[in-house]
Amino acid sequence: MKDYDLEISVLKQKIVEAHALLSQLETERKNYLTQLERRKAFLSSREILEILETKAGRVGSMATVKRWADQGYLGDCIDERETFPLLVSKQGNKRFLFPRESVLTYLYKKGYLRPSYEVLDRVQLTRESICCWGIITSVERSDQHFTYQVQLEKTGEVLLAVPEEELLIP
Repeated sequence: MKDYDLEISVLKQKIVEAHALLSQLETERKNYLTQLERRKAFLSSREILEILETKAGRVGSMATVKRWADQGYLGDCIDERETFPLLVSKQGNKRFLFPRESVLTYLYKKGYLRPSYEVLDRVQLTRESICCWGIITSVERSDQHFTYQVQLEKTGEVLLAVPEEELLIP
């Protein structure tokens, strides 16, 4: 004969343990996503070198980044393992992170982060499936990308915050 009371109490205990595990996993996921979002405000040395290569066509070295950091050009660095323990999965030396805005401002001032187009460049863009021509009237840095203010030649309309990817030079 089955001991229903014992089976019910065992099952209730498993449910309580499962709820506790679920709560713990949900909290850990929330913390992970929070750290992932906060991590976007920082750049590692490797990410800085990738930006240099893609935006300036310049191949740098870790020694260059370290020298810039030692001289204080990249802002206050933090240790990735201490600040973002849930994100760290790589082994090896200490990994330092630098404030994204400080790094990008420094690269921009040094000329390593340049817009593809300058003020008064004539550009082509597609608007509502129609090819348009315009003149760039201003350039603004938006993170590591640039946005442009473009005045259309035919209508004189001024388009604000046009991403670099939407423009072509004839």
